[in-house]
Amino acid sequence: MNNLKYLLLLIVGTFVFNSCSETLEEINTDPNSLTEVDLRLMLPEAVVQSFFNEGTNPARVAGLIMKQFQGLDAQQIDYGNYNISENAMNNFWNTGLYAGSLRACQAIIEKAEVEEASFYSGVAKILMANQYGLATSYFGDIPMTEALQGIAITQPSYDSQESVYIAVQDMLDAGIADLGSATGYAGGDLVFDGDAAAWIATAQAFKARFYMHTSKRNSGDIANAMSAVQAAFTSLDAQPNLTFESSQTANHALAKFGSERPGTLGFHPDFAAMLDGDPRAESYFVTDSVSVWDFWNQGALAWSKNDATLPLISYVEVKMIQAECMTRNGSDASAVLAEAINASMAQIGLDDGGAYAAANSSLAGLSTEDALNVIMTEAYKAYYGYNFHETWSNYRRTGYPAITPQNNEANGLNPGGQIPRRYLYADTESATNSINVEAAKAAQGGDGLLNVDVWAFQ
Repeated sequence: MNNLKYLLLLIVGTFVFNSCSETLEEINTDPNSLTEVDLRLMLPEAVVQSFFNEGTNPARVAGLIMKQFQGLDAQQIDYGNYNISENAMNNFWNTGLYAGSLRACQAIIEKAEVEEASFYSGVAKILMANQYGLATSYFGDIPMTEALQGIAITQPSYDSQESVYIAVQDMLDAGIADLGSATGYAGGDLVFDGDAAAWIATAQAFKARFYMHTSKRNSGDIANAMSAVQAAFTSLDAQPNLTFESSQTANHALAKFGSERPGTLGFHPDFAAMLDGDPRAESYFVTDSVSVWDFWNQGALAWSKNDATLPLISYVEVKMIQAECMTRNGSDASAVLAEAINASMAQIGLDDGGAYAAANSSLAGLSTEDALNVIMTEAYKAYYGYNFHETWSNYRRTGYPAITPQNNEANGLNPGGQIPRRYLYADTESATNSINVEAAKAAQGGDGLLNVDVWAFQ
């Protein structure tokens, strides 16, 4: 009898507990809270993060390395003197890249494939490929094959840079294929508003960019880049642009840095001297003394406005790539270089380069090396403000333009004191994935210091 009583009590107790649990679950379920997000609401995150990354620490530090910026205070002085430690890229590696743009793109691809919405998977693959391509140009070997696996793989191995660049090209091809029969667009494309052909042309421009990255290791990539250029967009109006907002919470990253950390970063006087007589100078910087050169000026300059319009890849770059390919193939690229210079002027609201373009685009009669020097120097001027990573990549693979290192004193991170060739892996990654980080360093030679070339630029 006692056992039966306890059994009845257990049954009643279990019923009451389960009923309460179900009731509590119902009470705690917010009918207004989304449990699944539409692709049209997911795409803006991937787009905006990709554009925002263009002005964050990897870009600013590349500007310091290439003497377009100078450090005036705090970490910017260290970066300008090539003391770029493992913690310099923590925020980018963690929140901008792997937990930022890449994670957002991966989530879109997975959902789009289930919903057969190939427009979204195509755009996400193009954005993801560009982010991986830039990241490998910064660091060399990076996690890719085993990345973005969540708790399934918390310590991903590192793919070789060579294999990453191959995968980037394959991913761009996959994005182009998805967009070739695009389905399912329902909004959220802040760049082209659902124009699949415009995204395909953008993917071709990215293919040209990354073929140029690997052209030093594979001479056939010059021809590959030229083919991609011919399929890319053909005007400033057709390039992938995003206009940021005026508010401090939605503004361009370079403007945000200028307003939140004033007086720490300046325009480099050597670069200012190079721009003497260049119509773009007044849109790039101002100076109120012989030593303080302002790149921000309360957000009044072309590339430091809160609401700047930023290209993810520009028509200027497409034409610069074309000019380089033609030069390497023995053709006179003077007219194409002039187009690139004029487009650079127009991009910031100036009239075409006119006399400046005519005086600085002549390549006829020059040796290949001298012509490349002219092209890279003009790219150096034209890419300021939005394309620092390609200025640095151009220098590392060609040696042009010839610039004097900021500080020839060697330091522990940059033996020899020369212009850095890579960024160090984030120390947060070293702390949580040390075995794979150390293996990546060993695979690339040396200790992964700033003076060790990445594979593509050796």
